[in-house]
Amino acid sequence: MMKNKLLISGIAAALLVGGTVAVSAAKKEPVVNEGKMITAQEAEKIALTKAEGRVESVELENRFGQRYFDVDIENGNMDYDIHVDAYSGDVLKVKEQMDMDDDWDDDNFDEKINTSNKNLLSSEKAIEIAEKTVNGKVTEMDKDEDDGRMIYEFELKTNKGKVDLELDAITGDVLNVEYDD
Repeated sequence: MMKNKLLISGIAAALLVGGTVAVSAAKKEPVVNEGKMITAQEAEKIALTKAEGRVESVELENRFGQRYFDVDIENGNMDYDIHVDAYSGDVLKVKEQMDMDDDWDDDNFDEKINTSNKNLLSSEKAIEIAEKTVNGKVTEMDKDEDDGRMIYEFELKTNKGKVDLELDAITGDVLNVEYDD
C-alpha cells in the first residue's frame, strides 16, 4: 500500500511539474515590435553594407512573429542572403554561397534592369496599392524581375483568405490577383 501511495505521489508531482513547464512554455510568445517598419530600400542599403553587388530581390518575411527583409545580392559568382530586421534594421544573418545559376549573365539585360531600378515605386507606396486593391494586410513582399520587368509580389491576408498579388514596380499597375480557396 505504501508503494502505491509513493507511486501516486510521484505521478502527481510529475504531472504538476510537467503542467507548470507546459504553461510557462505556452506563455513565451514571440515579441512582435509594432513600431514603424523600415522600408525595403533602407533594408537594401543596410544589406549592401555587408556585401557588395546587385540586389536581386527583397522579400518581407514573417517567421515566428519576427518580421525581416530577406535581401538577395549577387556579386559575380557569389550570392549573399542577408536578413535585416524589419523594425530595428539590425542585420540578423549573412549567408554567402557560390552562384550556381547563369540567368543573370547577359550584361545588357543587367544594365536595363539597373536603369529601371531608379524609377521604382517605394515599398510603402507599393504596399499601399496592394492593400487597397484587395482590402487586406501584406504578410510577405518580394521585389523581383519577371520577363525583363521589375515587379512587386505580395502575399496578403484578407477576410476572404490568402491573396497573391503582382504589381508593376514602376507604374504601380496591378498585374495579377489570385485568391486562394
